[in-house]
Amino acid sequence: MIAAPVTYQGAKHRYAAAIIDRIKPRFDEPFYDLCCGSGTVSIELVNRGFTPKLLYMIDSGPWGIFWHSIGKGLFNLNRFQKLLERIPDRPLIQNYARQLAKQPAHIDTPYVYLILQACAFGGKAIWIEDNRWKNTSFRSFWQPNGIAKRKSTVNPMMPMPDTLYERVKVICERMHGLHTCHCDVQDFGPNKGTVYIDPPYAGTTGYGDKFDVVAYASQRDCWVSEAKPLSTEAVLLADSKSRTRGGISGNRSSANEEWLSHFALGA
Repeated sequence: MIAAPVTYQGAKHRYAAAIIDRIKPRFDEPFYDLCCGSGTVSIELVNRGFTPKLLYMIDSGPWGIFWHSIGKGLFNLNRFQKLLERIPDRPLIQNYARQLAKQPAHIDTPYVYLILQACAFGGKAIWIEDNRWKNTSFRSFWQPNGIAKRKSTVNPMMPMPDTLYERVKVICERMHGLHTCHCDVQDFGPNKGTVYIDPPYAGTTGYGDKFDVVAYASQRDCWVSEAKPLSTEAVLLADSKSRTRGGISGNRSSANEEWLSHFALGA
């Protein structure tokens, strides 16, 4: 089975199956995953047997660079492994990520990005601006102290290097041949097929750019994920209220909502 490379804010790993079940895309037509991010919905499709040759993954951020390298067969696993081998022991990883984030973003971009994003505090999105890594705050290594309710260790990377390598290796093997565009989705006009959009949630850390998803979606037949309903044809996914936000203490305070809205052109 394929898994998303890293923990990522807003990723749909808990909802991808429900999203695909609701959309019911045809397996003989293209599927367009706009603002694809870590690709959890596309990965769910491929795990179900969808051919990458009919898959289009579009993202204007570093994820677009990563998926382009996967689709074109340009991702160098040997280079990635060498960079992963430089990562120090767990208590030192946070400082290592801080130093790595200071180098120009054009150096080893897809490989460094995966490492930085795996270390990102809360999985918040990291992006590139003026050849610099932006929104870089990183996890610290934490162990149970007898005070906090949380009883498990918090690693400074999610996942840790060995698991990250294995996940990416499987992605290289199973998702080669997909179509990608490292571009602004507003400049991309899908042809015949299913269109799914997962824009940055309102109220969360931005991705470095703005996107009026309702204006875009209203011009085509498509599906949109958000933390609120965006159309009259919107459904609250079944397991959205089963999980609430929480922190290192183990406490959770409020319910998440995950809505899937359908925009029907001409409706």
